[in-house]
Amino acid sequence: MSPFNRRLSPHRVLGLPLGAATMGLVALSGTLLSVVLPSPFKAFSIGAALCALPIGVGLSVVGDDIVFVRVFWMARCDERRITREGSWL
Repeated sequence: MSPFNRRLSPHRVLGLPLGAATMGLVALSGTLLSVVLPSPFKAFSIGAALCALPIGVGLSVVGDDIVFVRVFWMARCDERRITREGSWL
């Protein structure tokens, strides 16, 4: 990875991108809290865990490619045009 891309790469926590690590922590804490919380809060914590899990998996799959998406969006905002590589977004 070139220094330019390394500067834009996502921060890592335990080898995972920061977003994936955060969503994993939310899913884990929501699952654990559902054991000890009373009924109305139990449903909320299970719902938060179930919502965070696919987001975290998606962020871990995207991984380092988020660099190119960020560069694409910065270029699009500056020049107000779409490149061929980013037209799939």
